[in-house]
Amino acid sequence: MIANGFVWALYGHLAHLPNVKYANMVGIMLGSYYFKEWTAAAAASVSGAIIYHKLAITWIVLMNFFVAARFPRKTATEIVGKEGVFVFVLLFASPLSALKEVIANKSAAAIPLPFTVASTINCSLWSVVGLLLMNDFNIYFPSILGLLCAMIQLFLKGRCMQSLKEDKVNRDKLTSSHSSWTEEADAMMRTYCA
Repeated sequence: MIANGFVWALYGHLAHLPNVKYANMVGIMLGSYYFKEWTAAAAASVSGAIIYHKLAITWIVLMNFFVAARFPRKTATEIVGKEGVFVFVLLFASPLSALKEVIANKSAAAIPLPFTVASTINCSLWSVVGLLLMNDFNIYFPSILGLLCAMIQLFLKGRCMQSLKEDKVNRDKLTSSHSSWTEEADAMMRTYCA
């Protein structure tokens, strides 16, 4: 989230899009807070992942500063914009990596609902803004892809919840039919054994 926000804030700066720049500066702050909370709550078993995340964020920030400083503004804008598309799609499609687990277990517990809802809202808004107001491919294309990924995740969450409800109804039916059968058997045994 931090890297994604940074790339898009820099893109907004290079492309003279203040709405993109300032919205993503807020995203950097919120992403930093989330990362701080995640690292504080993470177990020692994921310390390697924390280091990897810190290195990746640092590398992306430094690489983008290099691109912005060394290339003409138009070229830097295109490079950072294409990188933004890649990072954005990677970020918003990452919960789909749990797809195999979701299908195998018929449980969408691996898909974080708050992130999915936030992704749906975020990608919906940026799709509209990017397409209708800015007509900027680098903004609307990844937003539409992110929206599709978020909709798939919402569908899976809803489908798995429906499956759980159906399973509970079936279990309740089996339990109630089993207990009525047991009661009938007990009554018959009492009648015949009395």
